[in-house]
Amino acid sequence: MNQWSLAGFLMILGMAGCTEGPASSEAGPATAGPAVSQVDQAAIYLKEIPPSPDPWRASAEGDLALLKISVTERGFDVNLADPLYKTTPLGHAAWWGKSEAVAFLLANKADPDLAYGDPWTTPLHMACLWGHAEVAAALLEAGVDPTVREEDGGLPLDYLRISEKDTMEIAEAFQAPFSFEAIQTGREEIRKLLP
Repeated sequence: MNQWSLAGFLMILGMAGCTEGPASSEAGPATAGPAVSQVDQAAIYLKEIPPSPDPWRASAEGDLALLKISVTERGFDVNLADPLYKTTPLGHAAWWGKSEAVAFLLANKADPDLAYGDPWTTPLHMACLWGHAEVAAALLEAGVDPTVREEDGGLPLDYLRISEKDTMEIAEAFQAPFSFEAIQTGREEIRKLLP
């Protein structure tokens, strides 16, 4: 996946004008230093030598070994959204149904209600969309609010009702290799979990 490469990431930052770092204050030296944007934090994290493992990719792939290195050894902020998709590691893990990664991230203080991406949505919305019942159960057990609405006003419950045609168009657009039969089975399990 080229979109995950450091070179691609740095090129995107360069095109976005984000490679110069935070602007300096004209009011004189600040005692706490300038605030660092999430894009700058991600750039700093990925520029480390030796290179840091990519926690977003590790979450999407369910690679617990790399995820543990990022979080426990390198102190990666589990609520930091990636600069390309604006998605948290928990969001990536929920999207791809990586329940072990979800459990690890939740145990390491990932916020299950944190909205991410464009349009803004939550990990529970994605678990409902793709029928990842084990992920939805872990999020609900962690105290996620099932009444949180996404940017367009949809509830997680609404995502359980998305048609086969629309679901598979989304899957095709994102090259997600999901079968609608498996999605529907998972959605039925999730329906039983939601209030």
